[in-house]
Amino acid sequence: MLKNHLVKVLPLVASFFAATTSFAEAPKYPAIREWQGQVWLTGKDGKRLQVRSKQVLREKALLETSASALVKVQLDAKRSFTLLGSGEVSLPIISWESGEAPVVLLKSGDLYWMQNPKEKGPYNVAVRSDLFEFLAPPGNYILSINPGKAFAGVKMLEGSMEFSALNGEESVVVKSGQQVGFQGVLEGGDIAYDVLLQGKKIPKGHLTAIAPVDAHELTKAADAEKKRLLDAARKQAKDKAALAQAKREGVICFNPPAKLNECAWTCLNNPKKEKKELFNLSRSHLPAPAL
Repeated sequence: MLKNHLVKVLPLVASFFAATTSFAEAPKYPAIREWQGQVWLTGKDGKRLQVRSKQVLREKALLETSASALVKVQLDAKRSFTLLGSGEVSLPIISWESGEAPVVLLKSGDLYWMQNPKEKGPYNVAVRSDLFEFLAPPGNYILSINPGKAFAGVKMLEGSMEFSALNGEESVVVKSGQQVGFQGVLEGGDIAYDVLLQGKKIPKGHLTAIAPVDAHELTKAADAEKKRLLDAARKQAKDKAALAQAKREGVICFNPPAKLNECAWTCLNNPKKEKKELFNLSRSHLPAPAL
């Protein structure tokens, strides 16, 4: 009788722990999702290592790419960016609790921002460089900066944004299919600024005229986004079908999958030399979520 009682109670206890401990899940973003060629990551420990696996970024991160490389970072469920070849980008602040990365600092190279123009992100992200700074608007666009030539610009593939130099009063609205830049000034090999009261800096130079984006770049970007959405839809459908099949076969827990009376319940975080088991069930063995 006691055994039968436990069989009935354990799934209920597991569901209770799943509900009460969900807030403790580690952030899934920002995360390195894809890369090609040589990409280096400098993390919170200051070690510069070559990227060899998908991973979640914690606390802070600096990414660098070789000439023919690229790396894609998923900021959250709605936004991502890809650092192209010979680039350097920093996420100087990453929240330990939420995974929010409120600042993206583009130091050099090209950064391809990807976000549905009709969807806002869950929080604001400031995109900064030595020549510009603004809150990243929804859309698909390529931001670039070449410190050696004191030049920065944007190619708007989809969406629109207001572009200006850092702290500059003059700005232009760039729409889909358009591009614009800011040509700064070099003095002694460094970008030159006018320094105002309280240390506010405005780079010397001027905005360039608005020009059309090359049609090939527009087509290439659109095709890449269609492929990404198609792959995501296929994966979601495959995962849903696999979960439904498992439930039809009587599977109630996963990692590894098992049926009733076969699930392995594991106690976690027991203090060393503690003889009694603390009732803290491993989430990897909880019942599958409902479809």
